[in-house]
Amino acid sequence: MFKNYLKAKENRTIASNYVSLLVLQAANYILPLLVLPYLVRVLGTDKFGLIMLAQSLTIFFNVFVDYGFNLSGTREVSLARDDKKKLSEIFSAIFVIKAFLLLIAFSIFYFIISVFTRFSVDISVYLYSFGLVIGQALFPVWFFQGIEKMKFVTLINILAKSIFTALVFILITKEQDYIYVPIYNSLGFIIAGLLGVGLCFKYVYITRPKIDLIKQLLSDSTSLFVSNFAISLYTSSNVFILGMFTSNTTAGIYSSIEKLILAIKNVYTPLYQAFYPWLSKQGDLKKINTIKKLLPYILLVSTIISIIIIVLGKTLLDIIYDDNLISNYAIVFKALSLISIFSGLNMLFNALFLPAIKKYKTRMNIMICAGLFNLTVSLVLVNYYGIYGTTISVVLTEFLLLILGYIYFKKYATVS
Repeated sequence: MFKNYLKAKENRTIASNYVSLLVLQAANYILPLLVLPYLVRVLGTDKFGLIMLAQSLTIFFNVFVDYGFNLSGTREVSLARDDKKKLSEIFSAIFVIKAFLLLIAFSIFYFIISVFTRFSVDISVYLYSFGLVIGQALFPVWFFQGIEKMKFVTLINILAKSIFTALVFILITKEQDYIYVPIYNSLGFIIAGLLGVGLCFKYVYITRPKIDLIKQLLSDSTSLFVSNFAISLYTSSNVFILGMFTSNTTAGIYSSIEKLILAIKNVYTPLYQAFYPWLSKQGDLKKINTIKKLLPYILLVSTIISIIIIVLGKTLLDIIYDDNLISNYAIVFKALSLISIFSGLNMLFNALFLPAIKKYKTRMNIMICAGLFNLTVSLVLVNYYGIYGTTISVVLTEFLLLILGYIYFKKYATVS
């Protein structure tokens, strides 16, 4: 009976964290998604594309500052959650590392946007967009995932993102207001980050971290950082490459469609994040069986989503954006719908299973392979086919990730 109680408690914790993380993802993706149609109509695809291009550049620096702690930090916090002293040391060490990385990131970022004319002509947009990096560096999602306490931080995040949404609808009224969009967006992320940090002090205190701990955390996270950077090569680089080789307008059209796909793709993320702390503490057989049980449900849901987009793609774009320029590329939206299937399944293997069994280097190699593949194919195809080349590259990369993830899952499942 006690065993059943524990199992029921574990299930309630996972379910609670999943709901909280789902709402958190909604704040990160759905709230901005509500703003997108308005911004496209008010600013036009050219200025909207400029803002998306600036955001795509900042994501590379987000990955650098995070340095893989959203996975490794979660795991370390999860293991030390009952030891306040150890928990405080880990918390302090990670923030010291992130502060140092943030200084390096801004120095490199400022150099790039100052030296290259493509960026310097709109340098204010890029500078204001860097606030996203600051906000993401502050926001301790990894900590709350580790202690499995997501409810309060979710409310804080919704509050902060709601500020951005309200400011946009109230104050952005004409094309010339485009410069304020990255300011309001950054403001929302920074407020969320500060409030999140403040909430942490209910569970930890600031302490001087040991050099050995900092070295250990950096060492453990290096392969995850490389993996995440490789991931950015097949996610954020697409808008960036398209904008560099075509125009802000083309980048704006693709980004408008991609944002819808990313919102769908990130439905899976809260589920995997909710399972990760619990799964990390289970035996290998339990981990394998859990993945096998989740697989058919993910496949069913993702297939339904993909079919809906293929059948109703143009209608959905008409309803959401009411922009003929975007609706004319409905075929791109339909093709990208395959990502719902490929990404939902490959994340099950690459974002949940491999980190849970501490196969960080295997995951890193998979991501590097996919990142380089996408970068190479995208650079070639964009020159010939523009937005369609980007679409082909993205879909093929997600399919490659699925194949590689499944191969290694079968390999480690057989060994266990």
